[in-house]
Amino acid sequence: MKNVNLLLILSLMLVFSCEVERLETDLLPANKQANQSNNNANHDNDHGDDEGACETLFAKASDDESSCFIDDGFNRWGWTIGPLDGGTYFFDLYAGAGGCDTDKGTLVGLLKIEYDELTETVTVEYDAYSGYTLSETHLYVGSEPYPVKPNGQPTVAPGQYPYKHNLDAADEDSFTITDVMGDIYVIAHGVICEDDDDGGQGGGGVG
Repeated sequence: MKNVNLLLILSLMLVFSCEVERLETDLLPANKQANQSNNNANHDNDHGDDEGACETLFAKASDDESSCFIDDGFNRWGWTIGPLDGGTYFFDLYAGAGGCDTDKGTLVGLLKIEYDELTETVTVEYDAYSGYTLSETHLYVGSEPYPVKPNGQPTVAPGQYPYKHNLDAADEDSFTITDVMGDIYVIAHGVICEDDDDGGQGGGGVG
């Protein structure tokens, strides 16, 4: 009888152990999925939490002088401007204009380009409107519409642009590029933020 009771107890313990193991296995993917969702949410919020009300900006010319990245097969918004020959140009800076739709964006500044063909020099100036400040600028100036990655493929990723500045709540920024010849293309990118010290005079928010 003792042997029968012992076998019964061992059987019950084995069944209970299997059920616990199966329960833990069933719950593990859900826990992983929940953790992944939390990580993704934190990652998505990094830009907003760290920088406040900040948004990506790009310079835009008229439709005849600029081309939307999306129309050229890229999967992000923004514009390449050109070709430009020697002269002085002024272009609008738009923030948050998803799909290259300026009606969805906010006009946040002005871009000035001075191209002196005699001295082979291009000067590019970012000027943020009142209520906004610049935290980053990335600039491409070249003979082709887009910069090219080391593998030879064109790119619109701002990190691949050859000229860049990290800024501390700047109202303006400028670049001077030398040894420039022939017609040029320009992509002017930046990150612009609401200026808290300005009392929110920039139109009630970026984008």
